[in-house]
Amino acid sequence: MGSVETRSELRCQTCWLRICSSGVNPQSLRGSNTGVYVGVTMYNSSDGYPDDVHPDVDGSVKTTLFQTLYCTKYLYPSRISFVNDFKGPSLIVDTACSASLSAMTLAYNDLMLGNTDAAIVCGTHMVFEPFINQVQQEFGICSPRGVSAVFDESADGYVKSEAVCAVFLQRRRNAHRIYAQVVSARMNIDGKKKVGMFHPSADAQEQLMRQSYMSAKIDPARLTYFETHATGTKVGDLQEIKAIYNAYCEGRTEPLPLGALKSNMGHSEAGSGVAAVIKVLIAFENQCIPPNLNLNQLKKELEIYFPPLLAVTKKYPYKPGLAAVNNFGIGGANAHVLFEPNHKLGTSDGLKIAETIPRIVNICGRTEDAVKYVMDFIQNNPKRVTNDFLALLAPVMRFTPDINSAGMPFRGSLGPFPFPPPPNGINDNKESVGQNQ
Repeated sequence: MGSVETRSELRCQTCWLRICSSGVNPQSLRGSNTGVYVGVTMYNSSDGYPDDVHPDVDGSVKTTLFQTLYCTKYLYPSRISFVNDFKGPSLIVDTACSASLSAMTLAYNDLMLGNTDAAIVCGTHMVFEPFINQVQQEFGICSPRGVSAVFDESADGYVKSEAVCAVFLQRRRNAHRIYAQVVSARMNIDGKKKVGMFHPSADAQEQLMRQSYMSAKIDPARLTYFETHATGTKVGDLQEIKAIYNAYCEGRTEPLPLGALKSNMGHSEAGSGVAAVIKVLIAFENQCIPPNLNLNQLKKELEIYFPPLLAVTKKYPYKPGLAAVNNFGIGGANAHVLFEPNHKLGTSDGLKIAETIPRIVNICGRTEDAVKYVMDFIQNNPKRVTNDFLALLAPVMRFTPDINSAGMPFRGSLGPFPFPPPPNGINDNKESVGQNQ
């Protein structure tokens, strides 16, 4: 019962933080036409529900209610919509390992059609059933060594991992903070295959990739980074690499770097799509693609595609450009999303206001540690406290008591800001944290 509550709370908290990261106060979205799209895969009845309910045993009925009703997938998005008072669509998407990127495709297209004003896309996967790991290892899906060696000659399956991740989608004209712009998001499915339902199809993935950039009228040669679904399985990696090569490498002269997040954190299954999107956004922000781990010797059957494909094995300096994220599920459902980075124009006076006008910075948080964390960040990173930073911080920290929300219980203030050198070695800076009663 505790694990059910923890899972639900973690999803709600993650979505709240993603909205704050965008420079939007979640309270301002209450009652809005915001959609919630959650990609999730669960193994039915694996929690071991009791055979009988005993009404005369204290807590038996309540425990069974939690195990049955509260474990159902349809409450995953509904709980997020309930807590935040969102009025838009609220649904789960289960296409196996491509679930969260499929959810992102639905969310993006609802925005484009005008069905929603904003959207939360969440991917979640938690492993509470050890016997499933054992069965999949015995069947050859998961690595018996527990090593995720994507693209490597020694690859022998994937390693399960956990993720609770989310992104917040808005129309560009309404956005306060933009990490990237979605330019295309599409899905398809393999259909009937002679090799069997569970065998990935290079042809179907290639077709989807071509449809994605053709519908957006994008030259495939513009692609500068491809984040693969690659898991380390014997069949899946080869099929995906074939599709990428055929769709994006015809006449290509520049190398196309490939990312493989699952080599870094394992396969978070239904959460892997959104996790890969977040990796791309981090690469945009830091202008660096992180290395793929455990890649020592490229698989022989992949060598003919490298180059122009490039396996990233060390930190790769990266000038942000068009990027793709690919996802496919064991049932044959594929999802493909293209992103453009948000090229920010730097200004010479970015620190002008922060450097010249002392001020009190008001901060709120769910815990005292959260408030102090923001305080420490401001004090220790003066070059990052720009006009943009302050403009984003102010609305997120603003509390509106007439909205049906308790707000953040802990408040603090920091100032005067910026901090002048203390006279005679005495620190006159004021800092306080208190709990709102």
